[in-house]
Amino acid sequence: MKRTAFIVPVAIAALSFSTSAWAGGDMCHGKSEGAAKEASAGAHCSPGTKGASMASGEACKIGADNAVFSFAVPTAHCGSCVDKIQTTAMAQKGVLCAKVNLDTKMAYVAGDKKLNQRQLAKAIKEAGFTCTFKDKGPKARAELMKMMAADNEKAAAKKS
Repeated sequence: MKRTAFIVPVAIAALSFSTSAWAGGDMCHGKSEGAAKEASAGAHCSPGTKGASMASGEACKIGADNAVFSFAVPTAHCGSCVDKIQTTAMAQKGVLCAKVNLDTKMAYVAGDKKLNQRQLAKAIKEAGFTCTFKDKGPKARAELMKMMAADNEKAAAKKS
């Protein structure tokens, strides 16, 4: 009887935690396609490897001959989402730089001329995020440069 009295509350507590927003839960996922999709894509709400991308505060070094794409990523809403998108993009062949603006929910990816925007979008979607191609070329480059300048200003302000 004592064993049952102990097991039942523990089981109820475990079920409560597994269905709540605890540790990310409903508040931190790209699509609500269920646990199977999220498990296959990896838990994108766990921190990514920021050191693997030039998005973690380092300046992107892109030249005039590099391709630049922008994507709407409306399901990104936290720092871990940003890390996951940036890390996913950086893992693609030919990518030099990936940045995500959480305020505008836009991702910018720069790389060599052979960079394929469809493959990038597919990789971001497979990571568990809604992703829609928005622009390429000079307009996307200008937006990325503006974002990087704002990041540099914020970093300089923090040092002061």
